[in-house]
Amino acid sequence: MSKTITAIVATILIAGPAFAGTPGSDRRLDATESRDARQEGRITTHANNGSINATESARLNNQQTRIDQGQTRLAADGHFSRRDDARVDYRQDKANRNIARATRNRR
Repeated sequence: MSKTITAIVATILIAGPAFAGTPGSDRRLDATESRDARQEGRITTHANNGSINATESARLNNQQTRIDQGQTRLAADGHFSRRDDARVDYRQDKANRNIARATRNRR
C-alpha cells in the first residue's frame, strides 16, 4: 500500500512541471478566444441586419478563420507567450478595423 502511494506521489511530482504552462498562458489564450468569439458575433449580427453583404461577410469570416488557425499553431506547444498574444492581438486589431469599415461603407 505505501509503495503505491509513494509511486503516485513521485509521479505527480515528476509530471507536475510538465503539465504546467507559463504563468498567464491560459488567461492570455482565453482572452484571445473570447475576443475572437465577439468579433465573429459582430460579423453575424451585421450580416443579418444587412450592413455587411455576403461577400464582405465571407471575407471577414475567412480572416477570422486564419486568425484561429494561427492562434492554434502558436498555442500547439502548450505555451502561449506574451509575444504570441501580441501577434494574435495585432491580427485581431486588423480584423476589427475591417469589420468596422465593412459596416460603415456606403452602398
